[in-house]
Amino acid sequence: MTSLKEAGTTETVAVGNQRRQNRQPMKSDSKQKGVTLIELVIVIVILAIALYGVTTSLSGALSRSSDVIPQTRALALAQSYLDEILSKRFDEHSVPRGIPPCRTNCTDAVDLGLDGGETTRDEFDDVDDYDGLDEGFEQATPLQDAEGNTRSGYDEFRVRVSVRYLELGGGGAEEDLATEPNDLTDAQDAKLITVTVSHASEPDGWKFSAYKANF
Repeated sequence: MTSLKEAGTTETVAVGNQRRQNRQPMKSDSKQKGVTLIELVIVIVILAIALYGVTTSLSGALSRSSDVIPQTRALALAQSYLDEILSKRFDEHSVPRGIPPCRTNCTDAVDLGLDGGETTRDEFDDVDDYDGLDEGFEQATPLQDAEGNTRSGYDEFRVRVSVRYLELGGGGAEEDLATEPNDLTDAQDAKLITVTVSHASEPDGWKFSAYKANF
């Protein structure tokens, strides 16, 4: 009897030990690794450099975009002035339809500009009336349209106009303008109209030119 009890007790102890072993948590052979402080600092530095490059590129693009705006508006303004001027007669002495053209009685080069009695914009009737026009930013006269009304939306723009006859002599600006031998034989065959539009940010401005033929 004693032997059976001892055997039973031994078996019970063995089963209990086996159950306790089964309840013990499993140990993982792999070790979890965290990010070290040095690695974190390196990542932050790389991100900072990348963000600096992106912000610099965006800043440059925005700056170039803002620079284009005055140029675009200057082009529109110059086109408006040239359209207005080119719609006028070639000369004060030109006949209404321009034919025949004035020759011996054209206004002398030294007298180009406003004719007697022309004081307001709506009285300009030939292209050289605009010679010497200077209006807009920091000038006594604001920018005006063909009727003498103040132009809105161009607060910091200035417009200057010059008109002259052709320079056909040796070394002249229009010496090689003619495409045929007898196309341009006289300085009074046309007038060069130059419109200079400037902005407060671009005081030298941009030049736009066109020719008005003698007819």
